[in-house]
Amino acid sequence: METAELNARLMDDARRYDPASHRRTLLGPHREALVLYRAKGMSYERIAAALRKQGLNVAPPTVGAFCRRQITEAEVLRERRRLEASLRRPAVDSPAAVAPLAPSSAKSSPAPAPGRRGPKIARDDF
Repeated sequence: METAELNARLMDDARRYDPASHRRTLLGPHREALVLYRAKGMSYERIAAALRKQGLNVAPPTVGAFCRRQITEAEVLRERRRLEASLRRPAVDSPAAVAPLAPSSAKSSPAPAPGRRGPKIARDDF
């Protein structure tokens, strides 16, 4: 009878369980900040330390598990490219942005886009 009674209590508890009443994670609301930290190359340990300074007590393995599950590498790369583009953009007030560039007489080959590889070279040594 004990097994049947235990099973009945467990089934009753499972029926009454409300998943909306429990938080999924403490880090969910801070997802965008975590993407930015990862785009800037911060380790999970440093991110956890930065969050601790702000009053959110979280361990580095928790940060790592959240980032691996909730943040894609594509999001981090997209944010990293956006940051690099904002650093390369000249300021509006600088004289270099206002003065036209002098045309160069020597033609140079265009540089490959950042993050892209050049042409593949054939290999003979299979």
